[in-house]
Amino acid sequence: MGIKKSAQELKRDLNNVACNLEQTAGEISRLAERINDVDVVAVLHLMNRLYKDSDRLKAYVDEIKSGRIVRNKAE
Repeated sequence: MGIKKSAQELKRDLNNVACNLEQTAGEISRLAERINDVDVVAVLHLMNRLYKDSDRLKAYVDEIKSGRIVRNKAE
């Protein structure tokens, strides 16, 4: 049995959000390098949260692929 279209959409959306989070973390890093007197620890903490959230979303994608998460069509 293949993945239903709704599950495929969920998988794609989660992957897109995960990629956006990773890109945002990279952009924050590049911006922080240009700013004087930036609180490096605070920036690293924010970036770490973004990467952790991205990893969680990717784990959900893996669960969708394996069939442990199923999204039914809205009625």
